[in-house]
Amino acid sequence: MASNRASLEAAHASVRALIAEKLKYLVPMTVVFMTCYVGLTALAGFAKGLVGMKVIGSVNLGFVLIALNYLLSWLLAILYGHIAQSKFDPLAARAASAASEGVRK
Repeated sequence: MASNRASLEAAHASVRALIAEKLKYLVPMTVVFMTCYVGLTALAGFAKGLVGMKVIGSVNLGFVLIALNYLLSWLLAILYGHIAQSKFDPLAARAASAASEGVRK
């Protein structure tokens, strides 16, 4: 029974480590995206002259910022995929292994 409890404690510790590692990356990424998204919305609402400023031909600053917002979304998604593969997946495998050892005993 003590060995089973130790295995479950190890599984819980592995899951806590995985969650802590995810939060270390997800919180800043979410803050960056939400700041840009809400900032763009605020600019569109309160700085129409600035956002309507022509950049190239008929393309205004608003279109450029919207395009950058889409680009930011893709870059964050790609970055998350790379981080998940290199950091989260090994931690998740370790947590699953520890949990299955606890269930078998």
